[in-house]
Amino acid sequence: MNSFLTGIRNILLWSYARGSWQYDLLCMLIILAVFLVPSRYFGDRDRPAPGQANSPWVFASKSPGSAGIGAQSVIIESIQLEDFLKSNNRTELMNDPQEAIILYLHARIAADATFVAMQPYTDSQGRTGYRVRYK
Repeated sequence: MNSFLTGIRNILLWSYARGSWQYDLLCMLIILAVFLVPSRYFGDRDRPAPGQANSPWVFASKSPGSAGIGAQSVIIESIQLEDFLKSNNRTELMNDPQEAIILYLHARIAADATFVAMQPYTDSQGRTGYRVRYK
């Protein structure tokens, strides 16, 4: 029992000499854990959720570097966008959020707004929507 507790203590305190078989085994266990444990256990929040675009920001302009210069941003909830599309009889755009957001920007926010970028998001209360940048 005493040797078992000593082994646990050595593992927790990482007291094995570099190059020993115990040290190599601990390193191998760590590497295996990193590669074999599913990413959802590590909390990868920078990856888009399934069903979202590969990039969280979708740019409409050819020069994405200009997205932040003089751009304003607004949050448009999905329910607002759906209600807007239903009221304008444009329900076919529900599957094309970029076109729907451009129409929404021109009608509700500013007629001369130029769409720059959008990012899908979900807030802490589970509501979904888009963060939209425009000029």
